[in-house]
Amino acid sequence: MASITRISRKSSSRRRQSGAAAIEFAMLFMLFFTLFYALVTYAILFLLQSSFVFAASEGARAAIAVDPMAYGSSAQYASEGIASRVRHTVGNALTWLPQGVREHVLGAGNSKVVVDVVGSSLTVRVVYPNYNNNPVIPILNIPGYGPMLPMPLDLQGNARINLV
Repeated sequence: MASITRISRKSSSRRRQSGAAAIEFAMLFMLFFTLFYALVTYAILFLLQSSFVFAASEGARAAIAVDPMAYGSSAQYASEGIASRVRHTVGNALTWLPQGVREHVLGAGNSKVVVDVVGSSLTVRVVYPNYNNNPVIPILNIPGYGPMLPMPLDLQGNARINLV
């Protein structure tokens, strides 16, 4: 008789906990998924940021190779020679980006790449404007908390070089 009661107690305790493993799995899955999503999101952010810095640096280095004697004036040298060379080089450095992101960052004919020549100083800037409203990966919103991670307003890479 004692063995029958022991068996019935075990089976009733199993019935009471039959969904506990599923609930624990769901809670842990949400935690690990959130951590994984945060890692991937920040990895993409850092990849974009470092790529923009690299592209701006390559564009600034390419400006050194432009011969100022080949142009009639310093304004023509800055606008036609340096700006076109820098924009072309930056565009080549970011060819790996998906088409939509490329158009958002570089514009048509790489026209959104900022090239400022002031005296003998050249500044190159590559900007992903308003990243919060147009992210590469959707930002995860946690109910009751809001966005999972703080995101920068703009992603940008800058490079400055002296042309003399």
